[in-house]
Amino acid sequence: MAEMHMVPAGTLEDLTRRIFVAAGTPEDLAAHVARHLVKANLSGHDSHGIIRIPAYIQQTKSGRLDASARPEVVKDLPSAAVVDGKRGFGQVAASFAMDVAMRKAGETGAGVVAVRHCNHIGRLGDYSEQAAERGYLAIVSYGSAGPGGGHSAPFGGAQRHFGTNPISLGVPGKETTPMVVDFATTVVAEGKIQVARAKHAQLPPGSIVDKEGKPSTNPEDFYAGGMILPFGGHKGYGLSLWTALIGAGLTAESPATEGKGGGVVVMAIDPRAFTDEDSYTGTIDNMAAAVKTVPTAQGFDEVMLPGGPEAKSRAERNKNGVPVPTDTWDAIAGAAQELGVEMPKVQ
Repeated sequence: MAEMHMVPAGTLEDLTRRIFVAAGTPEDLAAHVARHLVKANLSGHDSHGIIRIPAYIQQTKSGRLDASARPEVVKDLPSAAVVDGKRGFGQVAASFAMDVAMRKAGETGAGVVAVRHCNHIGRLGDYSEQAAERGYLAIVSYGSAGPGGGHSAPFGGAQRHFGTNPISLGVPGKETTPMVVDFATTVVAEGKIQVARAKHAQLPPGSIVDKEGKPSTNPEDFYAGGMILPFGGHKGYGLSLWTALIGAGLTAESPATEGKGGGVVVMAIDPRAFTDEDSYTGTIDNMAAAVKTVPTAQGFDEVMLPGGPEAKSRAERNKNGVPVPTDTWDAIAGAAQELGVEMPKVQ
């Protein structure tokens, strides 16, 4: 297992912001992306945190990511919109899109926003939390598909065709902390394979196969041409295809060719459009509390609601620091050095 640095969240956020500013990102956008990445680490999802910094910097160099781009609404209807992410940071575009969706939900009851030209948006649960904390139900999906691309094969297939195609759902209550479901439609997210690789750790059995289709637990086998398996067999495959089709279909500017497409879709729903606020929150709080009274199974200390593990992780890591594998820290240091950014001293 790799050595770890324990780094305060504030130190990580400041470093991340400075790196992106040095790469040409406006101060406010750099601060937004830094907050998102470090919050992912705090939430226990290191796969979507600062481990992404070197890749994002490389994408700015190649031109795939425009570090200074700001999203804008290019089609605006009462309860629907299309946002152009302009190939900027996906975290900025997706957060902007959710703001638009919530505004429309407040006016019409529901808002659906599709995001074109969008890069990697990070941890989807962040946007569901963003909505749930303001009293809205949320659905977020990011899907892609195409022959030979992505990380996963369709159920029954033996060639890469899909991304990890995640989905997130958010449910607000009143007394209940916002409940957030967030998962890839593969057994593991690709970023979690990056984390295992950085830690020199093995993956859980049943997560990947190597390039010959043989089961493996070695992260290197995935990067040598292997595939991540869909979770739940045909069920995960069905959800993965849904994210790709809705993402591609709602962001399309012309008919797809060669079977390729993808995109981001965010939805916000105002519960008050369906029932009065007290009836809604009273029902959610009552039902959520009932779930937590279910007796625990062997090996468990409590029944947790979705979002509970993330909240628990944030409390622990805000107190004790974020564990960063040495390999990840060294990769970030390399990117920082190229940009003339000073690295903080860490334990």
